[in-house]
Amino acid sequence: MAKSRQFNMVMDEHQLDIARQAARTKGFDSLSAYIRDLLDKDTRAASQHERLEATVAASIDRVAKEMRRLHNANQALFALTDSLVKLFLTCTPEPPAESLDATKRRAKLRYDRFLLSVAQNMSGAVLDILRADDNAG
Repeated sequence: MAKSRQFNMVMDEHQLDIARQAARTKGFDSLSAYIRDLLDKDTRAASQHERLEATVAASIDRVAKEMRRLHNANQALFALTDSLVKLFLTCTPEPPAESLDATKRRAKLRYDRFLLSVAQNMSGAVLDILRADDNAG
């Protein structure tokens, strides 16, 4: 056991009475024992707080890395889509004006079948989007 050293503390009478009453209520033999217990608990709580803080900081760091990864993937997807649209517009002629309405109707049907195919190959989130789109339209 470590060697004890004396330490003096100044309190007004009211604080001292409250501290003595708290020590008796909590079952301590002396005010010194009560204060030592409070200091031990406070030290342990501070240590736990520091560990919790480090855990939260590590979690935030992991989330930030994942966000950067997703951002980069999103940028690549935009670049790919842009390239595909440019290629499509370069290589696909516009339909003649007299058949434009019929072409748009057929394209809408083909697009709806495409979305249904995508929805069947993906999670339920896409189905929810399709349902919301149908209800809005």
